[in-house]
Amino acid sequence: MNKWDKKSSVEGEWRQVETTEQPQDQAEETQLIVLEKEHERFYDKLRKKVEEFLKKQTGDKSDAAAQYILLAPDLFVLFARLLQDKRVPLKPKALAGVVVAYFISPIDLMPEALLGPIGFIDDIVLAAYALSRIMNEVDKHILLEHWNGEADLLETVQDVLKKAEDLVDNKVLGTLKNMLNKK
Repeated sequence: MNKWDKKSSVEGEWRQVETTEQPQDQAEETQLIVLEKEHERFYDKLRKKVEEFLKKQTGDKSDAAAQYILLAPDLFVLFARLLQDKRVPLKPKALAGVVVAYFISPIDLMPEALLGPIGFIDDIVLAAYALSRIMNEVDKHILLEHWNGEADLLETVQDVLKKAEDLVDNKVLGTLKNMLNKK
């Protein structure tokens, strides 16, 4: 089984390792999980909303948060697919469920309803922290199979974690970390 091994995800000291563990359902054929209509609509709406907001706010200029905000749809779809994948163990599914619920909840630390797409920054940071934990328990190929993002998944997670303190204040960051530590 291919996994990412991490010493400290924030410092980017991840390395790919081969393990001799066999996935629970290795005998089952790998299935492509098709995005459910409601998730697809959410993904398309979210991507369009984010792109329009960023174009309106920054024009041709590159905003520091823009590259992170555009991760929201990709991360949401990744976690929604992980929830549906039978090969994903229960504990990582529970983390994925927390992230999906946080994404779709109108009440969170940085509400999108008040802040627009910039309000997805806390969702993205929470997703990165959850994904850093999930990466140690779920086969790399399963994660990559569900990743729609353009950038490398591991590098994306590491980058968000390194920039987390710049993206959200320390109080928000502490609350997000505590949410995951309860799971």
